[in-house]
Amino acid sequence: MKIIYLIFTFITHPFLYLILKKRVKNFKEDKLRYKEKLGYSRIKNIENVIWFHVASLGEIKSIYPIIKYYQKNEEIKILITSVTLSSYTFFEKNLKNKNTIHQYAPLDSPIIISRFLKKWKPKISIFVESEIWPNLIIKSSKVSKLILLNCRISKNSFKRWRFFRKTFTDILSHFSYITAQNNETIKYLNYFNIQNVRNLGNIKFIALEKIKKKNIEIKNNIKKTWAAMSIHFDELDHIIDTHQILNSKLNGVLTFLIPRHLNRLKEIEKKITSKSINLVKISECKKMNAPSGIILVDQFGIADEVFNYTKCVFMGGSFIDHGGQNPIEPLRFGCKILYGKNVFNFTEIYNELSKKNMAELVINPSDLHIRVLNIFKYINNTSNNDYVEKLSKDILQRTTDFLSKEIYK
Repeated sequence: MKIIYLIFTFITHPFLYLILKKRVKNFKEDKLRYKEKLGYSRIKNIENVIWFHVASLGEIKSIYPIIKYYQKNEEIKILITSVTLSSYTFFEKNLKNKNTIHQYAPLDSPIIISRFLKKWKPKISIFVESEIWPNLIIKSSKVSKLILLNCRISKNSFKRWRFFRKTFTDILSHFSYITAQNNETIKYLNYFNIQNVRNLGNIKFIALEKIKKKNIEIKNNIKKTWAAMSIHFDELDHIIDTHQILNSKLNGVLTFLIPRHLNRLKEIEKKITSKSINLVKISECKKMNAPSGIILVDQFGIADEVFNYTKCVFMGGSFIDHGGQNPIEPLRFGCKILYGKNVFNFTEIYNELSKKNMAELVINPSDLHIRVLNIFKYINNTSNNDYVEKLSKDILQRTTDFLSKEIYK
């Protein structure tokens, strides 16, 4: 299978430039920097960099505290590669530094990967929750020590990869070390006979510094405000129904709706307005006094601020067969978490939070309003999130101790 994939990537190589150009026209790529995905760079050579590779916004957020830790040492040169435009925007706002460089990640073509590695010559390559790109992994392992940080293998991924056990084992064996998010991942890695695996904890629990932002200013009643985060379109009716029931009981309820996919905003707006619900898009109105209805968070980078205005958050992807979403961001703001029964991607996290009364399972979507009302009754303006902060510090310490042994060799 590996040989077939290698041949396929060689054959498709000539078409990659055309594909990128088309994506630029559709505003899906950076028109000034898309050639970085072909392995080119306008930045002068900086050798022996510590290379962190992430896929998207979630992963670059997860390594934010780690990058900040190493930025304190000005002798360390850091290269961060990512795939998405939103991850680059986050880098520009929060991680840009004279010793830290961002490049768009090279496409998984042998020619492109070789060009990229010849340019940067990384001392250590650290892939974060990496998707399996064989050429990138195999070629990178030949020029530097390769670490897979915060690896997660879901039940569905395991079911797929076990049919290609030899190939999967061969690819992962190129990593010098693998750190796993949870015990379930370690169990699956053991099945593939992967060595040098350790559980340092999920780095997504490492707390982002609370960056002081003033994108929005809202005067609201916190005892009538809740948020629905990372909501998939198929869950939208449940959120709308819950809002309407809450509003019929309390009057003046405010619901923050944070969609998982912003490319469906028009459909979301249409569905909400068809129910005669007051809808405000946060991109059009960032200062509000005593608002009610649904505030649609239609911009990236605003969600963190939303959690300053509520103590109750429902996590999407859990009323459908998606596996849930990571609750760490609202937790850090002291929010109580509600979630549906489909959280198989984060089972250990939610079980632990439920034991500590920081999260609550909602089995039936029609009961969501009951749980929200219950939180409204006992809400206050502070919340005990000492557990999250301690866990965050412990994982950061373990992770940086582990990485530093390799970085400072």
